[in-house]
Amino acid sequence: MNFPMFTLSFHVLVAVLGVGTIGALPLAARAVRRAALAPSTLAVWLLPLVLTARISLFLAFASGALLDYAFHGAFHQALWFRVSGLLLVLTAVCLARAKAALTRTLSGKLDASIALRRIEAWGLTSVSTVACIVVLMEWRPF
Repeated sequence: MNFPMFTLSFHVLVAVLGVGTIGALPLAARAVRRAALAPSTLAVWLLPLVLTARISLFLAFASGALLDYAFHGAFHQALWFRVSGLLLVLTAVCLARAKAALTRTLSGKLDASIALRRIEAWGLTSVSTVACIVVLMEWRPF
């Protein structure tokens, strides 16, 4: 296996196994909200999940840059590549906002139902941006 193929394989693995965990965020927030559970039940595993997703986003960004290097800058000027990078940053911001809502409700500064709705909304936004990145990477429309 040559360097570009190894880098591409690593990039896909990070995307599937790491970034793919973002999909659990809105599902869990909705389930906790509908079951009228305390947000602390969500925090037990959601905080490590968000951390995993954020580290995976960094690894996806780094491996994407490494892919561009491995292919001698073939993607660097492509608009779809640049937009994907911006969407990756937007995903990280959405995850940070979801974590902030959880932290604020755990400290008593935000009502639990409002926080869970915000976590769900930011989670759905994160999932949507990741879906857009996947479409851009696959279709390369521009």
